[in-house]
Amino acid sequence: MAYLEPEILTCPGCSRAEEMIWVIGEGPGTKPGQGPDYVDVMDAAGWVVTTVGTAPFWQGEIKCPDCDGVVREVK
Repeated sequence: MAYLEPEILTCPGCSRAEEMIWVIGEGPGTKPGQGPDYVDVMDAAGWVVTTVGTAPFWQGEIKCPDCDGVVREVK
């Protein structure tokens, strides 16, 4: 089962705030508290997402298009 998780991100450099929507997936074998099977971006809105690797668990950065500051690191 997968569900959408909207989140408002705010750039620490220029204070730009915008919603980003994540897809969180949990499989039938996921135990409570174990965490998701995969996390991915459904709608990055205006944020710039750079990724390394592939789903289910990619790594990368979410950057601000206005000031090029790192809004979040995904590990």
